[in-house]
Amino acid sequence: MGISERKEREKELKRSLILESAEELILEKGLDHLNMDEVAERAEVSKGSLYLYFNNKTDLVLGICHKASSMLNAESSKVLTMDIPGLEMVYHLGINYLQFANQHAEFFSAMRFLESYKDTENAKNSSYLEMCTNNRQEGFRVMVRAIQIGMQDGSINSSFDAEELALLLWSTSHGVVGIAHMHNNASHFKLLDNIGLSLDKMFKGYMKLIGNGIATEKSKHSDSQSFFETEYEAKRTGLANK
Repeated sequence: MGISERKEREKELKRSLILESAEELILEKGLDHLNMDEVAERAEVSKGSLYLYFNNKTDLVLGICHKASSMLNAESSKVLTMDIPGLEMVYHLGINYLQFANQHAEFFSAMRFLESYKDTENAKNSSYLEMCTNNRQEGFRVMVRAIQIGMQDGSINSSFDAEELALLLWSTSHGVVGIAHMHNNASHFKLLDNIGLSLDKMFKGYMKLIGNGIATEKSKHSDSQSFFETEYEAKRTGLANK
């Protein structure tokens, strides 16, 4: 390994260490309380060195967003290689997203950060903004492809437009996962408690609604349960038991 390659490797290792330190602090204190001084201290780097890698807090969180969305996309892409009907692919994509948000609260927080700060001056100066946006588009295309496969194999109703349906599924699943995230990580969020609804019941209801809504008649179960609902019941993601 040459000198330039070694320096680049060391640089990437330090960048990874800084990101991991920021992720730990988000888990401990929440995204709103993330502080660059504390990140530098946790990573054991000088504040000046920290700013060589990340311009500001926004840049740092977008760096985590890029890491998170890359991880999620890698798992989602595997679904398209599975020898299963498109309807089942859509199910697995949804479950992957639910599990990801539950197991990586700090990553989900960073991904939500993109929505609030993508149009700010600090974000516009971040090299990670475009990468995060590209990852989002890639994830969307995976969902579109799964739906197209389902329409071709007869498991998903072909009267829908694939891209429109993908957008509807993405936006609704994002909302459901967001509610679950707040329920598990924001002590002030009492919506589910106030209406007496458990996470488990909410997820099963969502699975039933979506599964019955997009499946062809032959893909629906005779007992009126959707594939999504019965698979969720059988496999259990563990999200409601956190």
